[in-house]
This record gives sequence, structure tokens and C-alpha cells, in this order.
Amino acid sequence: MVDTSKFQNIASQIEQRLIELDSIREEIIKLSRKVVRNAGQSIENFHNKNYEQSKEKLLMAKDSLSEVKNYLKRYATFQQIGLVGVAMQEYAEAKLLFELITNNKFPSFEEIGIDEQSYILGVADLIGELRRHVLEKLVEGQIDDAKKFYEIMKKLYGSFLQIDYGKNLIPEFRRKKDTARVLVERTLSDLFVAVQGKKLEEKLKRE
Repeated sequence: MVDTSKFQNIASQIEQRLIELDSIREEIIKLSRKVVRNAGQSIENFHNKNYEQSKEKLLMAKDSLSEVKNYLKRYATFQQIGLVGVAMQEYAEAKLLFELITNNKFPSFEEIGIDEQSYILGVADLIGELRRHVLEKLVEGQIDDAKKFYEIMKKLYGSFLQIDYGKNLIPEFRRKKDTARVLVERTLSDLFVAVQGKKLEEKLKRE
């Protein structure tokens, strides 16, 4: 008969290892949630013109994301956790918004320190935040600035159209690209209405 007595010790070792891995998994999820929360708060602060708070929240998101990436270097299997991808995507969105508008820069995925998939999805969501920025500029009567950021939205969407394989390799890409198209079209309509309104206002002043 086969002696299976050793398996009791092996099973105990496996259980301890699984307990350790589950604890690490929970920590990665907790850190990923912190990234998502701080990135979201960074965006909100940015739109509210609280730029220092926005930068602070962005740095907090970056720190948490760095911890996540350190874990992933040692435990590559956890890269499959869905929230990790969401965290990278949200950080990309917040980072790109801040750098684009405050520093006139558009960092690459290498500069941000995330994978290509998360970067592309983050850029897709950025288009929605740029629409919000355009609407804020229209409310403030700054039509030229609104036009500038609309052009950025349009160029970003145009670049998406060049990516043919995204629909197969990047989850959510098709849906986000379709959403971006709608947002660009609506923003053009809002911009047209604002421009026509300004022309009418100037005409009435001259009469």
C-alpha cells in the first residue's frame, strides 16, 4: 500500500502558502482601491480648480500603485485581478488630465509606468474628462480654450480609429471607443451652439 502519511505535512505547507497568498491578494485589492479612490478625487479636485489637492491625491495614487507593482513583480499570478487593471486605468486617466492641462504634456505608458491596455483605456476615459473641461470653459465664456481642448478630444479619437486589433485584445475597447465618438460629437454640437450664441450676442451689441 502506498504510504500517504507525508501528505499531511505537505498539505499543511500548502495551506500556509495559500493563506499567505490570500493575504497578499487582499492587500493588492486594498491598494488598488486606494489608487482608484485617490485618482478619482484627483480628477474631482482638478475640475474644482483645487490643483494642489489634485496633485497631492495623484501622488498618493502613484504611491499605492507602486506598491501594487512591487507585489506583482514577486507574484505575477495576481496580475489577473481585475481591480489591478482598473487601478492602472484610473491612474492613467487622472495623470494624463493633470499633465495635459497644467503642463501641456502627454506622457507615454512607459512614463506613467503602466501596461499598454490600461493606458489605452485610460485615454478613452480621458476624452470624457476633456469634454467636461470643455463645458466648463464654455460656461466661463472661454470659447477659444474650449475649442483647443475639443481639438485634442478629436485628435485622440482619431488615433483610436487606427487601432484595429483593440477589439480583440483589449477588453472594453470597442465600447469605450464608441462612447468616445458620441462624446466628441456632442461636444462639437455644444461648441457650435456656444459659438452661434456668441455671434448673436455680438451682433445685438452692434445694433
